[in-house]
Amino acid sequence: MSLPWFIACTFLLLVLVSVIYDRNALKKVSYTRYFSAKAVYAGEQVEMVEEIANKKLLPLPWLRLESSIAKGLEFGDQDNLGISSGEISQNHVSLFFLRSFRHIRRRHQVTCRERGFFVLETATMTTGDLFGLSRSTKTYPLHLELLVYPGLLRFEDLPLPVHSWLGELPVKRWIVEDPFLTAGTREYSAGDSLASINWKATARTGSMQVHQRDYTADTRLVICLNVEISDAMWRTVTDVERIELGIRYAATVADYAISQGVETRLLSNGRLDGFGARDPVDTWPIADTEEFMGVLARFNLDRTVPMSRLLEMEAEKGEGDTDYLIITCHRGAELQTAVSNLSFLGNGVEWLDIPAEGGGGL
Repeated sequence: MSLPWFIACTFLLLVLVSVIYDRNALKKVSYTRYFSAKAVYAGEQVEMVEEIANKKLLPLPWLRLESSIAKGLEFGDQDNLGISSGEISQNHVSLFFLRSFRHIRRRHQVTCRERGFFVLETATMTTGDLFGLSRSTKTYPLHLELLVYPGLLRFEDLPLPVHSWLGELPVKRWIVEDPFLTAGTREYSAGDSLASINWKATARTGSMQVHQRDYTADTRLVICLNVEISDAMWRTVTDVERIELGIRYAATVADYAISQGVETRLLSNGRLDGFGARDPVDTWPIADTEEFMGVLARFNLDRTVPMSRLLEMEAEKGEGDTDYLIITCHRGAELQTAVSNLSFLGNGVEWLDIPAEGGGGL
């Protein structure tokens, strides 16, 4: 065969290979990615698993997979994995070779360095023939989420006098008689309402008997987390590490309180990621630790309204018998006035100051 014919045949073969790959390279190629856990605490490790499969005869000599995720997750060193970090996010590039009918599972050890709500929405796959004449790209939706709870401190490391104040909460909560709960009967005493008489027990014993009421948890703890560094601060938090310490305080207090059976509510002038709102944070009373930690994982440091205004709104409800813990970097005049109004209504109030750098922070 003459050289021109050889060159022509080679060219036609390359064109044919290019056309085949251009039309079929990403057909019957599947990709999934998942974490070994849905939620972990900051500082812990989680495994991220990638699974990619080529379910056809045509091999893929090279395949490039790209995805982006927010900073805060640290991936261990691994072959064929490149990571480039920016100010906000990091870009991951993985390389694969997929033979015919091949399934690959790749595991990544990930250290969760920072609290947060991490979302992986898409991954982009690019492949082609061995000679680089054709290239096909496809984007795969992932909808992958990971909650990283704030790291807990030792309860003993919380600044005093919060220890003794918190220690009283499990006792204080069992002080209100609930008319809907009964714990048997007792003899009638002067001052008992006629409506409380248990007529069946009276007939059975021959003496006047009344319902013995049980007690219920009426007192609630409200953790008030202030993201303001000072009373003159606007929207942007300038000392992120200090507020993050305050979040760890809130997590540690909530973990203790909920473990003692005290339903706990979070009130804050930050906002929550994933809800698309500019409203401050005001949760329902929460009796589950993981649920509360999930709220703190989504917590965003953008200030929505002055903390003093939030506490004024609480006072405007006119309710008492609630315990408020104010976690804050400052005790401005307006904030102290709002706290005094809450105390005047019969609520218990305690301050938990977030120390400045070098001022005893943990």
